[in-house]
Amino acid sequence: MPNNTATLRNLIDRVRQRADMEGSTFVTDSEVITYINTSMAELHDILIQKFEDYYVSSATYTLPDDNPGALPTNFYKVLGVDLETSGSTYRLRRYTFQERNMFNSPLVLAGRPTNALYSIQGGEIKFIPADTASGTITLHYVPDPQQFASDGTDDSVRLVSKAPQVALGYEEYIVIDSAIKCLVKEESDVKIHLAQKEQLRRRIEEAAGRRDAGEPMAISDVTTGTHHDIIINWL
Repeated sequence: MPNNTATLRNLIDRVRQRADMEGSTFVTDSEVITYINTSMAELHDILIQKFEDYYVSSATYTLPDDNPGALPTNFYKVLGVDLETSGSTYRLRRYTFQERNMFNSPLVLAGRPTNALYSIQGGEIKFIPADTASGTITLHYVPDPQQFASDGTDDSVRLVSKAPQVALGYEEYIVIDSAIKCLVKEESDVKIHLAQKEQLRRRIEEAAGRRDAGEPMAISDVTTGTHHDIIINWL
């Protein structure tokens, strides 16, 4: 895992240097921290959209009690959902909102083995059919980006503790993007900074892909290990 030891105070000072606002009070430290947090969230999106599992968290639910279940407070995007029941673990498939009543037909219920589908709706995760077999659900998800406190209490906190997958050098994206925000408030020209930000973005996007350089990507098997696979074999 990268170990970016830059502290919040380091980032604030670098942002001010980039914006030529050292010693200026036109933009307060609290505002700079807000810009840094916004820029960290943007970099977070760049990394997770490379689909290299940079950030993975999990939460568990117990069926049938947790249906629907509340999503974690830091939930951002689903990576996968597993059901462990009767000593076996299956990957669940998602159902669309239009498919919400697909198991309400007695003919469908009578002609299927144990099955379950999930859907993220608002702040909940729901499962169909309503009588889904008992078991343990594990939700694998991408968490929200973490943020620095804006009151100065996080000045000595390192970037690695808030954004652990930001490699050395990637923090420059946060610095220059935050400097742009400072300069925009000052109504200064940011053309050069925007060009530098675009160069950094391209570099990060190219470097952040293929996290596992030792193994080529392969087509995913989306049926084996799911209830869909059981249904096909059962039929």
